[in-house]
Amino acid sequence: MKAADLAGLPIKAGAALRGARLFHPNGVLATGTIIRTASDGVGLPVETGPVLARLSKGVGIPGGLPDVVGLAIRMEPHAGDSTPWDLLLASALGGSGWRKTIPFPARSLGSAVLSTLQPLDHDGSSWWLRATLATRPDGYNPSLSEIAHGIDNGGLVFEIEQTQGHTPFLPLARVELTAAASDSEHPDIGFDPTVNTTRNVRPGPSWLSSIREVAYRNSRQGRDAES
Repeated sequence: MKAADLAGLPIKAGAALRGARLFHPNGVLATGTIIRTASDGVGLPVETGPVLARLSKGVGIPGGLPDVVGLAIRMEPHAGDSTPWDLLLASALGGSGWRKTIPFPARSLGSAVLSTLQPLDHDGSSWWLRATLATRPDGYNPSLSEIAHGIDNGGLVFEIEQTQGHTPFLPLARVELTAAASDSEHPDIGFDPTVNTTRNVRPGPSWLSSIREVAYRNSRQGRDAES
């Protein structure tokens, strides 16, 4: 058995015992649109189109107490793709440098900087994404009820930026979440950026992606979830 497989066993067992994801167990599903704001051909191949998104708390700390906030975005398959494209971001210690690789609890959704935490390899370069809430930079504590309220009352808008290596972050896209989605329509959906990807985009480095791929798979198997 490979080391990555061994590392995934506790996650599978934890998900089975919990009957839910070991991390980010509870979340709010929403539908909306991703709108490309970068010029065509610049950076990652994000296209304008519908999205399904999930906002969640990493450990599942109740109420508005600080926790690592997660934003999962599923874009529809691009032409020629066999899977959708999943992007996962989480609140980080900072938005640049080594700080963007460290998950960190957010006191509010408005003040959080969400990061992919690891680079996305594309076209021979490493790209990073970060997202910030544009709707209400002053508010929304990280309670799921507060987040759901924001979606139901005017929606939430996130600005997505990209950087190549250590270059400055530049606008890539805007995500507008405008309607709550029913869990019954997407029962315990499993977002997985290591499998659901597009056009030679792959989370890097490869050793970390291998561990994450096994972890996501074991989590789905442990709670009998859809992919």
